[in-house]
Amino acid sequence: MQSKNEILTDLYTNPLLDEIIWKITNSPNGRLLRDDLKAELFLILVEMSETRIKGAHNNNYLIYMCVNILKKQYHSGTSPFFKKWRKEMSGDFIVIDEICGEDIDLEQTEIDFENIELLEKIKWIVDNKLDLVDRELFKLYYKWDRYDRWLGDLRDASCQKEMSSYRKIEKKLTITPLDGEKKIGISRNTIAISHQRSIEKIKKWLRKI
Repeated sequence: MQSKNEILTDLYTNPLLDEIIWKITNSPNGRLLRDDLKAELFLILVEMSETRIKGAHNNNYLIYMCVNILKKQYHSGTSPFFKKWRKEMSGDFIVIDEICGEDIDLEQTEIDFENIELLEKIKWIVDNKLDLVDRELFKLYYKWDRYDRWLGDLRDASCQKEMSSYRKIEKKLTITPLDGEKKIGISRNTIAISHQRSIEKIKKWLRKI
């Protein structure tokens, strides 16, 4: 069984963690703070007990715990990270606290929505306003980005249709244990609820922009 230090070392070099940090800080000035945000995350993790780190790792929710910490540290105006790094640059940032559901002043953004087609607006909302799991399921359904059926690194070359059905997504996400016992996965009902939640959030943001 891995020790706390081994788990955190593996986590530090995990490309998925860097991708998540990249998404959260995806603005011109935000990119300058990526290393600082990652360092802040590991300062927090190092202070956690070994039991908590091992529990999160063994139960496969360590990365989700990190997402929660990163979003709170980066978006909340009261977080230690904001006070240390972002406060001095607050004129260049929008303080977004999605956890608390605060509205965003879109007039302060650097995106010129007047010259972007509807699809580009939707893609921006999906990338920036949907939670991690909802976003990935939404992209999997519509075969966007890395799930693109022709160019994506996780493409489904056998699928001839533009979109995936909930049944196909459920099958893709199913895990079969080595002992052949009951399969583990996300049900199509859960996926459908996630999809509907994403649609409603996209509609809400389209009304804002």
